[in-house]
Amino acid sequence: MIVRIVVMSLLAIVAAACQPRAVPVLATADYEQLVRTITTPAPDRTRLYIFLGKMPTGAIFTPYTVHSISGDIYIDEVKIGSLNPKEAMVIDLIPGKHKIHWHYLDQSGGPLLKSQRFESDFEGGTTQVLFANSGWFDLEIAPGIVVTKNNPGPTNNVIPPMFKIVRAGSCPPSICLTSP
Repeated sequence: MIVRIVVMSLLAIVAAACQPRAVPVLATADYEQLVRTITTPAPDRTRLYIFLGKMPTGAIFTPYTVHSISGDIYIDEVKIGSLNPKEAMVIDLIPGKHKIHWHYLDQSGGPLLKSQRFESDFEGGTTQVLFANSGWFDLEIAPGIVVTKNNPGPTNNVIPPMFKIVRAGSCPPSICLTSP
C-alpha cells in the first residue's frame, strides 16, 4: 500500500511539472475590481469563484498540499474554460440546478481517473467558492464558503493580489450570464 501511494505521488508530481498551462482569459480591470471582493451578486445570478484545490501527499503530518495542475472546468457537461495555478475563475451563472466537474487540461480522464460531478441547486443572489481537488484516483469539485445576504462570510472577503482573475473562455448563454 505504501509503495502504491509513493508511486502515485511521484506520478502526480511529474505530471504537474511537465503539464502545459492554459492561456488565461483575463478579466477586464472593471470586472476585476467588481469581483475581487467576494460579495453577493444581483438576485438574477449566482456567482462562482473556482480555485485549484488540494491533492493528497501520502505524508503523515502533511496529508494534503495545494496542487498545481491546470484543468478544464465543465458546467452541465460543457467545457466553459480552463484554470491555472494562482488564478481564480469567476463565473456568473444562471440560478438553478447545475453539475460542475473538472479534468486535467485537454484530457477527458480515463478508467483510473474519474471526475466526480458536484451537483447543486444554485440560488440567485448567492456566491459560492469552489475548489478543483485532485485525489488518488478521482477529481472533484469541493464546495467552500457560500455568501448570501444573510451570511456575508468572513470580514475580509478579498481575493489576494497573487491570484489573477480569469473568465470562462466559452460559456454559452444557456449557462452563464454576462457581467453586469
